[in-house]
Amino acid sequence: MGKSNNPMKIHWTGNTGGVVGYTVRGNDFWRSLPNSYNDACNEAQQLCRAKLSFVSKFIHNIGDIYKSGYRHYNVSKCQRANFAHQIFQDALSGNLTDGLVINPADVLVARGNLTTTHSIAASVAPATQTVTISWSDNSGVGSASATDKLLYCAYNSTKQESIYSDNAATRDAETCSFTYPANWSGDTLYLYAAWSNGSSESDSTMLGFYTA
Repeated sequence: MGKSNNPMKIHWTGNTGGVVGYTVRGNDFWRSLPNSYNDACNEAQQLCRAKLSFVSKFIHNIGDIYKSGYRHYNVSKCQRANFAHQIFQDALSGNLTDGLVINPADVLVARGNLTTTHSIAASVAPATQTVTISWSDNSGVGSASATDKLLYCAYNSTKQESIYSDNAATRDAETCSFTYPANWSGDTLYLYAAWSNGSSESDSTMLGFYTA
């Protein structure tokens, strides 16, 4: 793999000849194409491929909240790669025979060293399709600041889709409400919350799972 440090470089993605070009966080990289390709033939290869596909689909379904949640985490890799690694390491289990499963309770939609809020909880009002998140303002504790922004994600595990925000409320507001689609009624929702100050994020908290 090569990296370009030339200020006059030409940006491109995709392959030309025997070289693939791509960009990660503003840096251009090149790698050679493989001489040949063999389909996965043993169980370990098949399992690895199945895991990659399974995690990729989950990331697609849960949406782009990770782009904010991993914006400043391990910047040597892209946000998606960091998020996928966390899921692989902490939330993915199963095998080819029984199937694969991701435990949403072990998923971190954000990672970082910003101080989180320990007393935070959510409630769901199905009659109005409203989620309310409440917390105690702990500004001044550790790196917490009153102007930190709330990140939230509501993942519908039944329909495998989500709604999210990376600028929902400030830490000193102590509450935030949002609505979800009416056709989510009766579905299972997993709720996540984290904090961002523009240069760092906190680890996310899984607030629980609820019936919409």
